Amino acid sequence: FFLPTSRIQQAHVSLILDNVIHQLLDTNTNHNRTFTYVETAFFSRWYTALPSSDQKSLKRLISEGKFSFANGGWCMHDEATTHYMGMIDQTTLGHSFLKKELGVIPKVGWQIDPFGHSATQGTLMTSGFGFDALYFGRIHYVDLENRQKEAQCEGIWSSKTSPSSSPSASSSVFWGLTGSNRGNYGAPDNFCFDSLCADEPLVGLSEDDLRTRTRGFLNSVGIQASQTKGRNILLTMGSDFQYAQARKNYQNLDLLIDAVGQFLRDGTLNASDFFGDRFDSVRIFYSTPERYTSCKHADLMNSKQRPNTVKRDTSGYEVEESDAKFNPQNWAVKTGDFFPYADCDHCYWTGYFSSRQSLKRLERVGSSFLHAARQIDSMMK
Repeated sequence: FFLPTSRIQQAHVSLILDNVIHQLLDTNTNHNRTFTYVETAFFSRWYTALPSSDQKSLKRLISEGKFSFANGGWCMHDEATTHYMGMIDQTTLGHSFLKKELGVIPKVGWQIDPFGHSATQGTLMTSGFGFDALYFGRIHYVDLENRQKEAQCEGIWSSKTSPSSSPSASSSVFWGLTGSNRGNYGAPDNFCFDSLCADEPLVGLSEDDLRTRTRGFLNSVGIQASQTKGRNILLTMGSDFQYAQARKNYQNLDLLIDAVGQFLRDGTLNASDFFGDRFDSVRIFYSTPERYTSCKHADLMNSKQRPNTVKRDTSGYEVEESDAKFNPQNWAVKTGDFFPYADCDHCYWTGYFSSRQSLKRLERVGSSFLHAARQIDSMMK
C-alpha cells in the first residue's frame, strides 16, 4: 500500500491514487480522462485518510463519470477453490463500503486475474450482484484461438445446462475478454506508457515517427475488432499497480487519441487499411467498463433494426452474409465453466486446486462461524 517492498510487484497504491486524482482534476486538458478502480481493501485505507476537501473532489469526479468502479469487492476473488459464501461475503463487504461512503454501486464485474472462471461467477456472482456484464482475461489457449477466429471473444454466458436452452435475463450475462483479446490484460503490445513498462513513449516523437506508431496502434485495433462483434471494442490501458506516474500515462494517451483523429482526418492514414470495408471511420476515447457495456447493448439494439439477411450462391445454397460474423445478434451463448485454464501445451494452472489444504479448511471453518453468527444476529433483531 505504501512502498514497493515486495519482490514480486512494485506496488505503491496510495501514490497511484493520489496522482490519478490529480490528473483527473487537471483543467489544462481537452480530454475527458477516466480511471477505473477495482478492489476496495486498499482503496478504503486511502479514502478514509483523505482530508474532507479531497474526499469532496473525489465524489465530484465520480459524479462526472471520471472515476468509476468495476467489481468493487474487497478483493478480486478466485473462482476455483473458493466457497460461494466467501465470494459473497467479500463482495458484500466492498460494496457496503462504497455504498455507505460514496453512494456507489458497481454495475460491472471485473475478474481479469483468476486462473479460469466458473459458471457460479458468471451467473450467481454477476447477475445476482446486479452486474450488467462480466469481463475477464484468462481462458484456455485453444478456446481463445478458436474464439479469435470466429469473432467470439465476447458473448452471452448462461447458467442453462443445455446450449439449446434459451437464456433468460435472470440466468445470463454479457461477458468479454480484456487485454485486446490476447488471453490476459493490459495495453496493446508496444503501447504501455507506464513507468513500469519499457515501451517507447509517444511524447517527443517527430510527426513521421508518431504516424508510424499510430499506424501500428490502429493495426492492433483492427485485429481486435476482427475478433468480436459490433462497432465497439474495449482497450484496457493499464495493468498491475500502474499509474504511479499518472501524468506520463495520461499525456501519452491524450497524444495517441489526438494522433488517431488527426491522421485519419488529413488522409495520411485510412480506416480501410485496418478495417477493410467494415468501418470507414474510427474514434478513440476515454471510457469505462460500464459505459462500454452500454455501447455493446446499443450495438445489439441497432443490429436488430435491420434484418440479418442471407445470400445465395449460383447453385442456390445459402452463403453467410459478409457481416453476419460480426453481427451482435449472432453472439454465441456460453454454458458451463471456463475451466481448466492453460496458456500453452502442458501448461495447466490447476495445481492450486489441491494445494494448501489447511489454509482452505481454516477459511471454510471461519466462514461457517461467521455465517452462524449472522443467523443468530438476525434472529435477535
